[in-house]
Amino acid sequence: MKFKHLYSFAATVLLCYGTGLGLYALNNNTKKPENTGTKYLKKTISVQTDTVWVTDQMVYSDDIIALGVFLPNSGKIIIKHFETNSTNPRTVRFCNNNNAQATLVLRHEKEHARKANITKNLWYYSPKTRGMIAAQSEIIAPAAEIIEALDYRYEMKLPIPSNRKFIKKADRLIITEAKKQNLQWPLDFNNQQIADIIIQCATEQFLNEINRGLYKTSIYNAIQTQKPGIYVTNNLCNEYNKFLFNPRLNLWAPLWQFESRAGSVNLWNAASQEQKNKMLNTIDSLVCAIAGKNQLILSNQKTH
Repeated sequence: MKFKHLYSFAATVLLCYGTGLGLYALNNNTKKPENTGTKYLKKTISVQTDTVWVTDQMVYSDDIIALGVFLPNSGKIIIKHFETNSTNPRTVRFCNNNNAQATLVLRHEKEHARKANITKNLWYYSPKTRGMIAAQSEIIAPAAEIIEALDYRYEMKLPIPSNRKFIKKADRLIITEAKKQNLQWPLDFNNQQIADIIIQCATEQFLNEINRGLYKTSIYNAIQTQKPGIYVTNNLCNEYNKFLFNPRLNLWAPLWQFESRAGSVNLWNAASQEQKNKMLNTIDSLVCAIAGKNQLILSNQKTH
């Protein structure tokens, strides 16, 4: 895989949560897990920018680098900033193109942080449900990027500087739909046609990453038997949404709750049933394919 193609957010695959970057701030909010007498402090999410010095060799190699990562156990989001001493146009272009994505990278990783309380504690779900949650977690993040890009267009009166094809496609389709319906700005994404576009483009982006070999490991790991555990929530999580989340009953809406310049958005509630079924059928097939020879475990149920 060539380095030039890696404009992705493969943090869950590429970086280990157990790194030495575990500096975090704590506030005074407490959470008491069920069946224990232990109190855990809620993490306050912090954002750190790390500079990566890029050489010509790195650009022409097969090395993989993530633009950003959310570290749930340390409560930290890390964004990469690229610098170079090279005058090679390809290397300079690589740095400039990736640095231009910083706004989208941050929104992508923040969305992972906001949903961590319903995507990290998976042990009590069946293996197949765990795989479905892990897959959707990597679809909601690019969906959030699309919302961010359209809000940027509203505020700046220009399209967001992005070389990402799915952002450009979603922007084009949504602008066309907004004109067709004579919608007001900032856009209310609680619109069936627009919600369908966002889910479709985000799913396509996810599948493109899967085809590059990304996310397969994280989904496979989610499918495997997991030990009971407690994920300590963070200050960006919506605790109320946690109680409305029930994949067993096909209640996925809390995963699809976002914020925009026009207010709260729930793409799941807004989208057509046809589009939702299409996405669910796609990831259902994908989870079975990733499980491979272990497909039999997908029907095994875990309960509280």
